Amino acid sequence: MTASISDSTIADLLERVDRLESVQAITKLHNDYVRNLAVRNWSAVADAYTHDAICDIRHHGVHKGRDAIEEMFTQDLLPVVHSKDGYILSSPNITVDGDTAHAIWTWHRLQADFKTSLGWTRIWGPWSEGAYDVEYAREAGEWKISKLWFRVHAPDHDDEIAAAKAAGGVVGARRAEL
Repeated sequence: MTASISDSTIADLLERVDRLESVQAITKLHNDYVRNLAVRNWSAVADAYTHDAICDIRHHGVHKGRDAIEEMFTQDLLPVVHSKDGYILSSPNITVDGDTAHAIWTWHRLQADFKTSLGWTRIWGPWSEGAYDVEYAREAGEWKISKLWFRVHAPDHDDEIAAAKAAGGVVGARRAEL
């Protein structure tokens, strides 16, 4: 006796395979994105975006379109990012819906170099944790970032850092009790 598989079962299985392959492709895309950020390969970073993408990274503002995003990295970040930090992505939650997808990632930065009044110094151990909230689009069979939002939330939240800077203070500094 030969069991037959219905057309709807085959279609369902093909859809499930596509979702699984898409999750893997998106995971690779985002891992490559962070690796390229770490080695300052700005053109590869920009290539991860769709032509009409929106990028909102911390206090760098919102940038629309791949060219504006690449310019933000090469003009705003290149002159100020000098440290040789390590980055880890974890806890991906990826949902695929046809040719669009959404993911939330946890980002960890293991900092090594710090700018001080005496120049750059190497200190091992400090860390930061942030979150990526990302939308993706499949274009011509290839997954790309269509909208990216990123903020640091630990140990000091980006909003706390900005408020301290505006007040001339230091986040996390111990204050003498009066």
